[in-house]
Amino acid sequence: MSLKDLLGGKGANLAEMTSVLDLPVPPGFTISTGACRDYMRSGWPEGLTDEVAKQVKKLEKAMGKGLGTPPIPFS
Repeated sequence: MSLKDLLGGKGANLAEMTSVLDLPVPPGFTISTGACRDYMRSGWPEGLTDEVAKQVKKLEKAMGKGLGTPPIPFS
């Protein structure tokens, strides 16, 4: 929970589950609370779109699936 200020409560808990508790958490990424604060103050932060796209590509590679590509579960 030392990352709570950076990742928020849920993000910090997920990080702890994967690194400390070694629980099977699906791959993913967390947008920092700083980026969220920037958004609340002045809109979408510069560079965030590119960073999210980069992380989605890494996630797709890790999962061996493309986001939004068939077959889509529960559609």
